[in-house]
Amino acid sequence: MSKLFETVRFGLLSGLLATASVSAQGSTDEDFLRWLEANQNAAVDFSDGELITYDNADKIRAFVPLGYQDEMIFEGMEVQIKDAGDISPSSDYKEATKLHQAKVSLGADGAIEGYVAGMPFDPATFKPGDDTSGLKAAWNFSYRWQHEGLKIKEVKWVWVRGGGNHDDHEIMRSKYADLFSGGGKFERVLAGPYQRVYFNFRADLADQNYAVEGKWSATTEFRELTAFEDPFDIAGTAFLILRHTNPRKADDSWAYLPSLRRVRRISVEVKYDSLLGTDHTLEDFYCFAGRVLEHDWSYLGTARILAVARSRYRDTHYYGPNGWTPKDDWALREVDVFQQKPKSDSHPYSHKYIMSDRQSGEAYYCNAFDRAGELWKVWQLSKVFTEDAHYSEPTYWKIDETPAGARVSAFQSINVIDKQNNRGTLVPTLGHSYPDNSIRYVRRKLDVNYLTEGK
Repeated sequence: MSKLFETVRFGLLSGLLATASVSAQGSTDEDFLRWLEANQNAAVDFSDGELITYDNADKIRAFVPLGYQDEMIFEGMEVQIKDAGDISPSSDYKEATKLHQAKVSLGADGAIEGYVAGMPFDPATFKPGDDTSGLKAAWNFSYRWQHEGLKIKEVKWVWVRGGGNHDDHEIMRSKYADLFSGGGKFERVLAGPYQRVYFNFRADLADQNYAVEGKWSATTEFRELTAFEDPFDIAGTAFLILRHTNPRKADDSWAYLPSLRRVRRISVEVKYDSLLGTDHTLEDFYCFAGRVLEHDWSYLGTARILAVARSRYRDTHYYGPNGWTPKDDWALREVDVFQQKPKSDSHPYSHKYIMSDRQSGEAYYCNAFDRAGELWKVWQLSKVFTEDAHYSEPTYWKIDETPAGARVSAFQSINVIDKQNNRGTLVPTLGHSYPDNSIRYVRRKLDVNYLTEGK
């Protein structure tokens, strides 16, 4: 495990116990870095197959990120320890990394240059406290392996108020009822499809110069559609984002608002705003879905954390006092920890810490701080591996086929907790897949004109 440089320790106290915990409420940078420092030398006192309960929860406390300890550790908790095994990306991605990584560099402004496909930078070269390493970690995350892109039949956006219960909520009379045990008051549920499709930097298209052929996709990295079909007052609302292959070029982004009956271009600031009243922004999807050059980056080192890296289920099952904790298998994973600091003064966060898997590249947690430097939001992301048998078994939806060998740590859910206001937004992805895409289908569904159809 790497050590933190003195320059990023901010006067941390020495002699911390490995099991020391910090209250999630009112947490600051020093608290987060104190947890990270303790994590470096914490002794692993649990084993594969062990069930951790409240009585022996101190065994895992040092491996649960700051801000999430109160959500994971409670009376009645059941944390099943299970090694995730090999969740490395596809052979195509590994081969592209081997062939092209040496060609990649950073421009004077931090833009990635010479990138073709695969992992841009070797994380073994990252150094804590080095801004260049922070930029490289951010580019690695942006270009992690995601096959042709994620498609979701129905994304649920469940607003949860801590305390109370949701026994009488309509979702408990639906086919999804068995996913939502535990407490928490459900205040509102949004639903709609999502899709992101990649056109360039495609490791699986080595024989096509790593790109989808045709003028329509020539300078496009990806297109992303986020739409809403329920409830009725927002039905038809949709957002479309086009990310360019040129890292210095701003996204093209559009929104369709049924109340205005027109498609409108949206500014970058809109992607920082609350998404239809949820605790997420458009930029928060995947933990970070924004443009790297709109932020400053620094690298803090590695950590070992417990994460739902290879879920036993196809869909997230929630439990706990507030109903926002996954009841699942938890694996100890090595992650890179890096800081995102927005350059824009209009951004709601002063900074965010992101924790991404060294092997798969996927993020499991991130912590956002408000402009006063207080911990504001904590995200937990659950993954299910596409090569596991239960991934190919449809549950609530008939799913598009994900080809064998895709080897994606699939995006099962992203769950954010507003620590300052005792609320959260659960985002389970139902009917998700990483299919082979038909360009004819993609051109019809991910075009600006499609937004006006309100679907």
